[in-house]
Amino acid sequence: MSIRPRPSLLNPELRRPSALQSVPRGPQQLWLDKNENLDPQLMALTHEVLSSIPREVLATYPEAGMLYRKLARWVGVSPESLLLTPGSDGAIRLAFEAVVEQGDPVIHSLPTFAMYPVYSQMFGARVREIHYTPSAQGPMLDTAKIIEAVRAFKPKLLCLPNPDSPTGTTVAPEVMREILAACEAAGTLLLVDEAYHPFHESSVTSWIQSSPNLVVARTFAKAWGVAGLRIGYAVADPQTIALLHKLRPMYECSTLAIEFMCRMLDHSPAMMQSVARIKDGKNRFESRMRSLGFGVLQTAGNFMHVAFGDRGPVVHAALAGKVLYRAAFDHPCLAGFSRFSAAPPSIMAPVADLIERAVVVPAKGAI
Repeated sequence: MSIRPRPSLLNPELRRPSALQSVPRGPQQLWLDKNENLDPQLMALTHEVLSSIPREVLATYPEAGMLYRKLARWVGVSPESLLLTPGSDGAIRLAFEAVVEQGDPVIHSLPTFAMYPVYSQMFGARVREIHYTPSAQGPMLDTAKIIEAVRAFKPKLLCLPNPDSPTGTTVAPEVMREILAACEAAGTLLLVDEAYHPFHESSVTSWIQSSPNLVVARTFAKAWGVAGLRIGYAVADPQTIALLHKLRPMYECSTLAIEFMCRMLDHSPAMMQSVARIKDGKNRFESRMRSLGFGVLQTAGNFMHVAFGDRGPVVHAALAGKVLYRAAFDHPCLAGFSRFSAAPPSIMAPVADLIERAVVVPAKGAI
């Protein structure tokens, strides 16, 4: 007799890229394609911290109590309000597992982090997509439609990254309050994904003290520069976290990831300095792109959107083989834009130089 999988797994639209066919990125290229933190100064620190970890760590099972206590102090919540996860992605999946069953309604924006549609399909949810629309100021999300959909649709789960990705857009705190109130009235779990904190410093983590309907997902991959360790965390009311704990694996994360972050949290000022350097590089790069006549969208994450217009083919040819980046998007709200991960000025300036040399026509008679 053949196996009887979850019906949603038989959905032909539920497809995942093959890990067996993945191709490593070339070391000769500059990696600005995945919103990673490649700040050389932070990387030097993380290497130093990694080198300080004793060899016994790889041979032992995780003990996460100390990290919970240190992380609680940094976030400003109780340890009972936290759950370590394999990146923010792990927190997102736990939120789906906790409340979504076959046929349950879920709302998420579009475009958004790729795993929201994947988990919606994986758990067989009925999805209501709230689409970003194009505007002169960039992608726009009608938050009134979100509130209206929550009241009418009464979803089990509302997924709302802040900032969202790939749009880089944010929801103002007063609007988020209205959305949370609508979720509380409808019995909806509001999942706010703060993967780009503190590039975007505004946060709703303090709100968990007064609402069991809120879960905040965070990661150490972006600002902290350790995407390769796959460690993040969920923040929620202790009763909500207790439910998520029932779904966690035996050990939340690896011993190496836990030991590393226990030490790295002592260097939070260095992380904030890295964020400042990357914001500086982002601002300078965007300024140069505007000076060349290109359109630039305001984003709240560690990435930038630039519209090269009819000079796009020349720019893409100049960057080919040298810089990895997202050249184009399918969704209409980002049509014509290319995305670059942000980095300190020392990294972004050469990229801007390549673009400028490609599009600036030398003066007549110049040598």
